[in-house]
Amino acid sequence: MSRSLRTLVLALIGALSIGAMLLGRWQLGRLDTRRAANEALLAARALPPVDLSLARTDSSDIAGRRVIARGAFDPAQQTLLRGRVHRSAPGLHVVTAFRIEGTSRILWVLRGFVSSADGATPPDLVTPPVSGTATVRGVAFAIPVTNDSGQVLRHNGATTYRRLDRGVLAARSPNMVDAYLMLDGDASGPGRLPTVALPALDNGPHLYYAIQWFGIALAIATFGVIVIRRGGRAHVLPRAVP
Repeated sequence: MSRSLRTLVLALIGALSIGAMLLGRWQLGRLDTRRAANEALLAARALPPVDLSLARTDSSDIAGRRVIARGAFDPAQQTLLRGRVHRSAPGLHVVTAFRIEGTSRILWVLRGFVSSADGATPPDLVTPPVSGTATVRGVAFAIPVTNDSGQVLRHNGATTYRRLDRGVLAARSPNMVDAYLMLDGDASGPGRLPTVALPALDNGPHLYYAIQWFGIALAIATFGVIVIRRGGRAHVLPRAVP
């Protein structure tokens, strides 16, 4: 192997190894960020529940908090989120407006899950919410702002979304709470729909990915050392004697 080729190979191997190391460090950074976010969420959930039924309650920053509200569901205002899975079965999430008692505010509540063979077509009948006054309890989550209005899909007379969008919901209910509610517990929620489990506060796959990238960096460096020591010549196995 010529000196110029050796230099080129070393530069390439070094660049690939450093790139893999940087990707591993990036995953460790994401792990730290996720752990910090989980700690913040756990601290918020440990605080006393926010009662939105109290007229003076400030609902501008309740994301992550446990919430209680009394009022009544408005089945005329309902949003279906496609592409969901519950116990390995495809379907949709049902999000319904909840009018908070004693106020003019609307709280969007993730009421539960309905099955759908393709995960996108709603069933002919979505079980309506409980009628009359009800009390809902759960954890509040921020309503995201998307750049595609939640990926609306209109098919066979039904409208579904890929995810919630603050602009879409605010257009329907201008006086809404700036968060939606996920119900607590595994029992059926209001309307006898299977409730959706809260997102797991785990570390995710970042540590596993970081280990993979560091392993790739080590493998690249090892391969480079072998190539340089052999002078770039492939190792030819001796022919077997006939």
